[in-house]
Parts: sequence; C-alpha cells; structure tokens
Amino acid sequence: MIKRVSFISMVIIIILVFFKISDQMPHHNGNSSGEYYIENALDEVGAKNIVTGIYLDYRYFDTIFEASILLVTVSGILFLSKFEQF
Repeated sequence: MIKRVSFISMVIIIILVFFKISDQMPHHNGNSSGEYYIENALDEVGAKNIVTGIYLDYRYFDTIFEASILLVTVSGILFLSKFEQF
C-alpha cells in the first residue's frame, strides 16, 4: 500500500512539474510555430542550425518528459504485474 501511494505521489509531482515548466515556455503572437522558429532561433538559441536549436533548446523539456512518461508507464506496469495472479 505504501509503495502504491509513493508511486501515485511521484506521478502527481511529475505532472505538476510539467505544468510549471510549460508556463515558462516562450509564447508567440499569432505566428505559426515554424515561422516563429525561423525568425527567432538564431537570436534566442544561438545555433546556426535551426533543427538543432529546436531539438536541443525549444523541445528539450518535451523530449525529457516523453522519456519520463515512458519510464513511469513501464515502471507502473512492472509494479502492478508483480501482484497479478494469472
């Protein structure tokens, strides 16, 4: 029971951190994402290669959270499968 509560609290903390970080992401004024990246990537990121700048700066947290969601999902499945009786 205690492990289940700690697992649920860990998921809640991850979700709260995601919402806190997403509030700090840059917002643009009506431009499409592609136009925004093309116009501002060199000034904001400093990368000459726009694709690298998008992947390593703008989408860094997105990539980290995708990996962490996968990790939490696999951990939850493994945790719950230990208690299943087939």
